Amino acid sequence: MKLPFFLFILSVANALANDLDFTLVNQTGRSFEGLYITASDNKDWDANLLLDGKVLAAGGKIQVRFKRDAKSEFWDFNLVDDEGLSVTFNKIDLAGVDTVTLKDVNGTITAEIE
Repeated sequence: MKLPFFLFILSVANALANDLDFTLVNQTGRSFEGLYITASDNKDWDANLLLDGKVLAAGGKIQVRFKRDAKSEFWDFNLVDDEGLSVTFNKIDLAGVDTVTLKDVNGTITAEIE
């Protein structure tokens, strides 16, 4: 009888997660103090997701969670490092994405989507 209860708990947990939620991994040598994500059709950046002085340190990772009602086909990211470098990725399809890994490839910040 414990198995059906476990499946019920698992189903409730999955219902609360948004298909857009993902882990952002920083495999660059930079620390980012600004992380902005907005729907691609929005002209303005939403608020910084790194609150209260938090940073996405070099080698670190964070969980990015969306509101349950968040909907857009594509999303834009903007990251700002502690030296003022701004990196933008446009029109990213996040549906079903588990991990976004930032890498420094020959001085250019790239995003690997998994």
